[in-house]
Amino acid sequence: MDFTKIDFAKFDVAKMFDVDGAIAQMEDANGKAISLITDKKAKSIAETVSAASFEFARAQAAAAKAFGEAVKKAIQI
Repeated sequence: MDFTKIDFAKFDVAKMFDVDGAIAQMEDANGKAISLITDKKAKSIAETVSAASFEFARAQAAAAKAFGEAVKKAIQI
């Protein structure tokens, strides 16, 4: 493959993979799993850790998107 003929300015990861959709599906599945926990304290801890983890995942997705946009802009210069 000749990588010199690829227009990286048109490369859009968001069109290849729906990160927000994937995170939402994982969060839904995780919520269903947590709902099976019967111990109140364990369930509370699992909910707290889960919420923090998904906030982190969303922040990482936003950072990756911003990085991709910066790379596209840099290539256009």
